[in-house]
Amino acid sequence: MAVQFPAQAAGGAGGAKAILQVMPKKYEHFVKGPSLKVDVKSGAIAEGLFTFSLCFSLLWVMLRGPKNLFLQIWLVKVATVGLAIVGSGYTGPSMNPANAFGWAYVDNWHNTWELFYVYWVGPLIGAALAARVFKILFPPPETKEKKA
Repeated sequence: MAVQFPAQAAGGAGGAKAILQVMPKKYEHFVKGPSLKVDVKSGAIAEGLFTFSLCFSLLWVMLRGPKNLFLQIWLVKVATVGLAIVGSGYTGPSMNPANAFGWAYVDNWHNTWELFYVYWVGPLIGAALAARVFKILFPPPETKEKKA
């Protein structure tokens, strides 16, 4: 994690800068990252809930859902777009700390506690809870060991 987190943050910043480099100037106002539209506590809770919902739906679709690959992809995209639309009034949901950091870096608010609390702590707790709840609701099947 000590290497992966900084690498993802650097990738998010590099990706946001690359997008702005190739985007025609007259359309740059259409492209922006997540932004906090509520107080910090509500934003962290919202981002955690959005991430929980996305991670739980991903786990269900990939591990317990339909076997049809096209249907799996469609369900994941519907969940992602639905959460982005619902969350647009709260945090412009990122549901990905590296993505949020990249756009915050471009907008020069990457070194604030609000970014860390809302877009890092909230999603990390939401993802961990989604994994735990999924494991409780859908325990892995018991395997019988063969004796040699």
